[in-house]
Amino acid sequence: MSTRRYRSLLGRYLRPRAGRFALLVVLLLGGTALSLVGPQIIRYFIDAAKSGAPMRSLLLAGAVYMGGGLLRQIVTTAGQYVTEDVGWRATNDLRRDLGRHCLGLDMGFHNETTPGAMIERVDGDVTAIAGFFSQFTIRVVGSGILLAGQLALIAREDWRLGLGMAAFAAAAMGLMMKLRHFAVPSFTAEREGFSELFGLVEERLGGIEDIRTNGGVAYAMNRMHAVNQRLFGAVKKAEMRGHTMGVATDTLFTLSTASALGASLLLYRSGSFTIGTVYLVLHYATMLRYPLRDISRQMEDFQEAAAGITRVEELMAREGKIHDGALDLRTSAAAPVEFDGVTFGYSEGEPVLRDLSFRLEPGRTLGLLGRTGSGKTTITRLLFRLYDPQAGRVKVDDVDLVQARASDIRRRVAMVTQDVHLFRASLRDNVALFSRDIADDAIVEVLRELGLGTWYDALPDGLDSVLESAGVGMSAGQQQLLAFARVFLRDPGVVILDEPSSRLDPATEQHVEAAVARLLHGRTGIIIAHRLATVRRVDDVMIVEDGQIAEIGPRAALARDSTSRYTELLQTGMEDALS
Repeated sequence: MSTRRYRSLLGRYLRPRAGRFALLVVLLLGGTALSLVGPQIIRYFIDAAKSGAPMRSLLLAGAVYMGGGLLRQIVTTAGQYVTEDVGWRATNDLRRDLGRHCLGLDMGFHNETTPGAMIERVDGDVTAIAGFFSQFTIRVVGSGILLAGQLALIAREDWRLGLGMAAFAAAAMGLMMKLRHFAVPSFTAEREGFSELFGLVEERLGGIEDIRTNGGVAYAMNRMHAVNQRLFGAVKKAEMRGHTMGVATDTLFTLSTASALGASLLLYRSGSFTIGTVYLVLHYATMLRYPLRDISRQMEDFQEAAAGITRVEELMAREGKIHDGALDLRTSAAAPVEFDGVTFGYSEGEPVLRDLSFRLEPGRTLGLLGRTGSGKTTITRLLFRLYDPQAGRVKVDDVDLVQARASDIRRRVAMVTQDVHLFRASLRDNVALFSRDIADDAIVEVLRELGLGTWYDALPDGLDSVLESAGVGMSAGQQQLLAFARVFLRDPGVVILDEPSSRLDPATEQHVEAAVARLLHGRTGIIIAHRLATVRRVDDVMIVEDGQIAEIGPRAALARDSTSRYTELLQTGMEDALS
């Protein structure tokens, strides 16, 4: 990865907090200066004590040293606080951008990427580069300034000693630069290993009931052990390579300290150095370890960050196949729906729908019948423009959805599925889907209209009552009615129902049926039907087989036609015929 790309990433996320970054620079430079001044005070104290200076001078030197040390601690603490603040703000912005980008990608991406892998990308990789945002540049530059200051002060005492220490520092820096990309591939493999692990954990937890009831625990654990084994190897290799620079610089540091001590003793015996100066040079030589080690550590972290940056940039470079259109959809209560020669497949060369054409007039309800895999669900996904057809056009309000605004599609088309997703959030947020533009009175009115008034009145905090995720503590009927409430508040022109009452008991089903009738009134509806009772409420029926229309027409007319496929389904039992 080029330096320009690193600078671009830094600039994009640090520019909005330039003030804090400037404060961090000031604190760092102040801490560096105080680190360099301390040994000078001790040198004065040693030489002054040896020469018999007054106690007042020694006490004053001690007080100055203590004050400087306290001030350095304050500056260091403040610098650490600002560092964490800048790092978290920058990485949170990056997480937000990654999350928004992923939500905008097409369903093909989400189908091939596990939630665990997404978590590792959005959180794990971003955490790995947090230090790059908040510390890398400042700490490398600050350590460089500290290193230069130490060498200059050593050279001030003896230029030959300063030159020798500079040679050791240059050798250490050269070695670090040579090894700076040594561990990047290993850290990339480590991040991919964590991604695989999180994906596996998510998959196993999601299927915990099936795993336990079907005796798959041993298999699941074997898979976990295998993934952990590969991850262990990747982490070990990355850490070993990452610490290579630290070992190399420590070796050079040991040699430089021994050289400084030997040279200082020779200069002391010759009378060129006082005992205080010997301490000073040895202290500065010892302090060379800290900026060199800090730079080494930053380079190690940089290698890990580089792996994270590479994976983040790969994700950000992924372009969705669905691009927003520019046309508005009309605001009529009921909208016509049309499929014009639509061909679509999730995989190339394997079409799910083949040259499918039909038109549903405004205000009419279509019952969609077909075996599993016939293409019923695909039709609804195309209506939401989760995918675009490979051929043909899907229209709502006589507007090709490829040319329509995505926000209009979401507003004009709504769906209620058998599995309702509820968030661990307030009732208000679950019904309004976190929108603050819907009045509380409107939400309560819809809940009462759908028959949830008694349930709502029993809640301890009204609309502020927190619901558990996955609808824990609620009946299936209550969850379905909350899904209807979401649709009522949006007031769409087209409503899609995936047999919402198929798993309800008879009493609850009657209640939901009444809500369905109110929901479809004055709207265009498509119902994926699994039972005869559902089909009897629709105006039109369409039977899909192998991605093509086997039969379509008004339900009443098809029921009177003894040769129709629909009549055959009624006679043989639709549930058995479509199973």
